[in-house]
Amino acid sequence: MSIFDFQSKFPNEEACKKYLSDLKWKSGFICKKCFYTKYRLTKNQFSRKCNKCNIEESPTAGTLFHKVKFPLLKAFYIIYYVSTNKKGISTREL
Repeated sequence: MSIFDFQSKFPNEEACKKYLSDLKWKSGFICKKCFYTKYRLTKNQFSRKCNKCNIEESPTAGTLFHKVKFPLLKAFYIIYYVSTNKKGISTREL
């Protein structure tokens, strides 16, 4: 994927969250606590809240991006640059 394709696929935070949400729950939602499969959307449209135990789960929970302290879009760019650079990349270059 070229940088231009990457930029068009992930133009903002919402696109990144939607991508993670679609990927995480592609086989359907299953609550991590009670294993119930019915959910409702929360104020954050990409998170899911279990209808049985009310546990809320974000698309980043349990992923590489869990509790990331900077914008998700920046994290996506870091992963892109690290994975596409054949010789590796230094922290200074990042």
